[in-house]
Amino acid sequence: MSDRSAATTTPWRSDPSALQSQLAAWSHHFHGHDAVVTDVGAPDSGMANDTLFFTVDGQRLVVRLAPTPDSKFPTFRTYDLALQRRVMELVRARTDVPVPEVLHLETSEEWFGVPFLVTRAVEGVVPSDNPPYLLDPGGWFLQGTPEQWKRFERSTIDVFVRLHRIADEGDDTAFLRLDAPGNTALERQVTDLRAYYEWARGEHSVPTLERGIAAVATTMPTNDRTVLNWGDSRPGNIIYRDFAPAAVLDWEMATVGPPEVDVAWTTFFQKFFAGVAQQNGLRVPGMFDAVETAATYEELGGAPLDDLTWYEAFAACRFAVILLRMVQRSAAYGLAPLPDDPDDLIMFAPLLGRLLERI
Repeated sequence: MSDRSAATTTPWRSDPSALQSQLAAWSHHFHGHDAVVTDVGAPDSGMANDTLFFTVDGQRLVVRLAPTPDSKFPTFRTYDLALQRRVMELVRARTDVPVPEVLHLETSEEWFGVPFLVTRAVEGVVPSDNPPYLLDPGGWFLQGTPEQWKRFERSTIDVFVRLHRIADEGDDTAFLRLDAPGNTALERQVTDLRAYYEWARGEHSVPTLERGIAAVATTMPTNDRTVLNWGDSRPGNIIYRDFAPAAVLDWEMATVGPPEVDVAWTTFFQKFFAGVAQQNGLRVPGMFDAVETAATYEELGGAPLDDLTWYEAFAACRFAVILLRMVQRSAAYGLAPLPDDPDDLIMFAPLLGRLLERI
């Protein structure tokens, strides 16, 4: 796992050095008083929580901390580390998809003031969000070859195929079902999106996004397939070695629903990054095209997918709500003023509009 330090432009994240004493106290309690904590650091991406790397007695570990109660504009309404542990254990038990080994879930606030999860670290590299890995000329991804990019693309799609073999058909997936109105898992996801927006918007109303949420609700396809949805299913949440997945991360958004929801999240992000590139006069490597990705998914053993057009619009609305929260957080920390036009709270409003026009 990459050990680059967190960027100083994220003031809502804790300084790793400031937490070293708490890490040491926890390690002494669980690993013995002779335990030595070294090499404390943080990844250079991540918006929803504090994540730290550290070494104790030669073991490289990762601790994921829940947000503090006084966090300004947290990304999610709740941050359920127990759910994240359960879904990773489910994936380890039911598939061969690589996920980090969970070593400890601490529900008390004794050590850091918040609950936290400890996993074994996995060596590899993670596609960067800032700058986007598809646009970073100095990053590891763009230094790859077309053959390596193809391996990256196919092996990522194969992760979806293998995850989606976990069907929601028993008690072991009941904890992933959304508590929201709806006759199908997809309808419950759409209903929950509206509730998420109402929570996330704070004092703002975003007309473009409100129209988008209404549009996806009224054009929702009939799809009652229900499998494990990773939720934040994209390369930026995978550790890669030799351009193939070594560990799948970040299960905060996990639920159940149609497989198209996961696949379209990745194809949407490809469009999003391509749009950012175009604004800067650049081009990104061609991959994760919606039609070709669906065909590869089926070729690799997945069930045939519906047309992804509606699901990409749904993904855009979901990401817009997350981005709305992030923009408000940045303003709260004085990094950038809020725009005068509420639609400008969504930096990709033109792309969102184009996707909505297609449904």
